[in-house]
Amino acid sequence: MDKLKELADLMFPNVTKTIDDYEKMYPERNLDEGARVTRFAPSPTGFVHMGSLLSAFEDYKAAKDTNGIFYLRIEDTDQKRSVENGIVGILNDLKNFDIIPDEGMIDEENSIGEYGPYIQSERMEIYHTFCKHLVLNG
Repeated sequence: MDKLKELADLMFPNVTKTIDDYEKMYPERNLDEGARVTRFAPSPTGFVHMGSLLSAFEDYKAAKDTNGIFYLRIEDTDQKRSVENGIVGILNDLKNFDIIPDEGMIDEENSIGEYGPYIQSERMEIYHTFCKHLVLNG
């Protein structure tokens, strides 16, 4: 066990939170049974194409039909392909089709909701915490 801790600390030296910390930060949502929480996670690399729009609509409809939550998380990990005003473009494209997220990004710098961050690159600490937990447990 000491070797696993040593390895986990070596791989993730800056991780101080635990899975329990995140479960407290992000408690189970108080939704009706059967309610769906759906996500649309486009990359800000240009216009929302028809396939993405269809996916967003299906996720939006699934959430709305079950009294759930539809949220928008921006998948910004491909920084080289990101375009200026890409997030605003996504928001405008969705708005043009009346697909309005309940949570997530509302402009390039702000979001609404208690389960963020809603920009993928800002979630790294969460993923590293779970990875460290896996290493610690062999």
